[in-house]
Amino acid sequence: MYSPQLQRQTARALLALAVAEALTGFAGGPVTSNLFSAATGGLLTRGTALQLHLLLIDPLAFFFILHIANAFGMAFMKRGVRWPPLYTAVVLAMLVPGFAAVVYLDSMYFMT
Repeated sequence: MYSPQLQRQTARALLALAVAEALTGFAGGPVTSNLFSAATGGLLTRGTALQLHLLLIDPLAFFFILHIANAFGMAFMKRGVRWPPLYTAVVLAMLVPGFAAVVYLDSMYFMT
């Protein structure tokens, strides 16, 4: 799991998701929504853009947390830390509660 290749792949996924998040954010804005709706031929309306904008939060958070966990693991390996539970449990355990917290907080928006 801890490799520069995974780091690059998650960085590319983060870039694509961040660009999509920005575009849907602008497309859902009160001033710029008409511009995006006209540019997409009416496919990306303000409501659709806002829904996509909110749906992109969880995948963005997942890849961000995976990117950070991979960076921690690579940093530990680079510094010579060789304790196996650190790589099999501790660093990976950062993913589950971190992602669960994001999903929980994101779901609170939809509950209200």
